[in-house]
Amino acid sequence: MPPNCQFELDDATLAWTFPDNTFDFIHMRFLLGSIEDWVTLFKEAYRCLKPGGWIEHTDFTIRIGCDDDSLPEDCIYYKWNQIFAEAGERTKRTFLVTDKDQNAGWMKEAGFTNVNISRHKAPLGTWPAEKKWKNIGAFNTATCLEGLEGYILYLGTNVLGWELDELQVVIAKMRQALKNPAYHASYPV
Repeated sequence: MPPNCQFELDDATLAWTFPDNTFDFIHMRFLLGSIEDWVTLFKEAYRCLKPGGWIEHTDFTIRIGCDDDSLPEDCIYYKWNQIFAEAGERTKRTFLVTDKDQNAGWMKEAGFTNVNISRHKAPLGTWPAEKKWKNIGAFNTATCLEGLEGYILYLGTNVLGWELDELQVVIAKMRQALKNPAYHASYPV
């Protein structure tokens, strides 16, 4: 680690313990489903950044889809999307952070003026022709396959009130979909 780099761990949903103008750079990643008040979070980041400092927020939407009609209308991906959207509404912690540029709007509301958005589509599967995206799709699929139960079990049982066996069916269908080479699925990041 470079000598001028320091990592701080804290609960970002509480008032930040750092004084004003502390950081040159703040990086936030993969917070969807965990923040109730995004504007307050970004206000704290704004307060803690030095003048001229930067914030980088990397997140994605849970809206899995495709561009080529390769997903059937009854594809489990659409049910997966619905489950997380509903869980986010119930917990008041959205999984739709980047939908309709909400995160950029929250940043502006918090005081940021130079807000830039960079969009990509993260593939699920090795269907892309370009080697770079094929590799990303393979890694992304492996990560999803490993995390399926962790992503959904708490939300499904404790937030949405589903039975465990119902969720196991959803998880099994997701595994099948993630391994289906005919599905050209992706999600925006």
